[in-house]
Amino acid sequence: MKNLLLITSVMAFLALSTSGCKKENNQDKINADLTQTKTQLLKSYQDAKTNDDLLKLQVSANGHFTDPGVMMEDKLYHMNDSLGSIYYLSYCKEMRDGDNMMNGNMMSGNTAGGNNMHGIGMMGTHTFMGDSATVNQCYRNFSAMRQFHTAHHPVR
Repeated sequence: MKNLLLITSVMAFLALSTSGCKKENNQDKINADLTQTKTQLLKSYQDAKTNDDLLKLQVSANGHFTDPGVMMEDKLYHMNDSLGSIYYLSYCKEMRDGDNMMNGNMMSGNTAGGNNMHGIGMMGTHTFMGDSATVNQCYRNFSAMRQFHTAHHPVR
C-alpha cells in the first residue's frame, strides 16, 4: 500500500512539473507568434501605404485614373488593408491567449510583470508582455489612411 501511494505521489509530482514546463513552452510560442504577427502587420501597413501613395500620383483631382495600372494598385491597397485588419485581430487574440495562459499559471501571481496599460481598444488592459503600443499605433495609422483613401480613390 505504501508503494502504491509513493508511486501515485511521484506520478502526480511529475504531472504537475511537466505541466509547468508546458506553460513555459506555450509562453515562448506565444511570444514568437506575437512577434511574427507584429512583423506581418507592419509589412502590410508599409505595402498599403506604398500602394496608397502610388494611387495619389495616378489619380486626377476629379477621381479619374491617369494610368491603366492604377486599378491594380487600388486592389493591392485594399488587399493589404484587409490583411492589416486580420493581423491586428490575430495579434489581439494571441495577446488574449497569453493573458489567459499567464493568469492560469500558478507561479505568475496573476501579474506577469505587472499590468501594462499602454494599449487601446481591445488591448487596453493585458498582463502578457507584448509590444501592443507599436501594434496599436500601426492600426491607428491604418485607420487614418482609410479615411483619406476615399479622397483619391479611382473612379471607373
